[in-house]
Amino acid sequence: MRIVQVVPSMEGGKLAQEALEFAQEMARQGHESSVISSGGSLVSRLTLHNCQHFELPVHRKGLINGRLHRKVRKQLESLQADVLLCRDSLCSWHGWKIWQALPEAARPRLITFLHRWPQGGIFGGGWMKGAVARGELVFTASQDLARRLSKRFEIPLADPEGSPKPFTVRHLYRGVNVRELDRRAPVSGHWQQRLLNNYPQLEGRSWLLLPGEIGPGRGQDKFLELLAQLKQKREDLFGLVVGEVVPGQEKFARELERRAESMGLAEHVVFLGPRRDMRELYASARITFELADPLYADGRVVSEALAMGCPAVTLGGPGAEMLQQCFPQGLPQSLTGEGEDVAKRRDLDEHLVARCLAILHEPEAIDFSGFSLEETGARAVDWFQKVNGVS
Repeated sequence: MRIVQVVPSMEGGKLAQEALEFAQEMARQGHESSVISSGGSLVSRLTLHNCQHFELPVHRKGLINGRLHRKVRKQLESLQADVLLCRDSLCSWHGWKIWQALPEAARPRLITFLHRWPQGGIFGGGWMKGAVARGELVFTASQDLARRLSKRFEIPLADPEGSPKPFTVRHLYRGVNVRELDRRAPVSGHWQQRLLNNYPQLEGRSWLLLPGEIGPGRGQDKFLELLAQLKQKREDLFGLVVGEVVPGQEKFARELERRAESMGLAEHVVFLGPRRDMRELYASARITFELADPLYADGRVVSEALAMGCPAVTLGGPGAEMLQQCFPQGLPQSLTGEGEDVAKRRDLDEHLVARCLAILHEPEAIDFSGFSLEETGARAVDWFQKVNGVS
């Protein structure tokens, strides 16, 4: 099968990283995998794994893109694409316009992908509104997104057991590359020694891990509050905050460190900055947290931690759906409560502390089956083929 992805840029970020991983997995499974984007630093990693890249300015906005659309259309005809997978609303707009202009006999299947609900609930500008809902099959990053998109645009949800129909919505979780995050591979003693040499205060402690970008709404403030409460119950706990600072949020990061000191956490938390040893950190942590607001919570941290056999805790987003299936112990009981009511917030905090203490005392088993990149990739291909058969 010849699969072409359209993504605004391969410069980095979650969208580009997901497109890269999916393209590599498609090539590994024996399909012809290509990406059309405006270029970026991840292109070299893409082409290293038998994937093709075609640089075109698909990141450009505007009503009139005739020249760009002609170039992409010629590229699709040259590749004889079977599937055109468009990520985000802008690329979905380009893809839909190009797909319409192709002769019916030469059209690939148009698949669009909604990764997160846009802020404010509006799909891009007026001329892009709803473009992501125009695919013959629409993938979403979670079941909640699938339900919301189905309701908003009156598109039926795909029946997992029945025959697929064109123009349906189906969720597809981001898979984890378990060849890179291999829980069976031991953690090097040299790695542990180097980390303890740099941070001797970690020795003999139980590590609580919070990976992710550092900035407002990313959960670092909630993590400090939680750590302060847990420290009253267990003195052996130590928080590791991992990730780079969001550009322009350096003042916020400095304020976080000052806040940790004022809360009496100076000897109980360390800000490690960006790291390239996440596999080892996941394997060594007692619990991994994703505490970001819904706008930023994408479930990546939860899925990677679970793949490494590390218990995870989250407050919502796709990660909560994964925990429901893989590790229900990581979901606070009052997670479904709505609003900012003070009493509800207090209840959530109490449930969260109790749940963390229970996991530290005796974690339940983790069942990660169905969430590897190999499994989610094969699931996507199966649906591509089914849509091909009915369209």
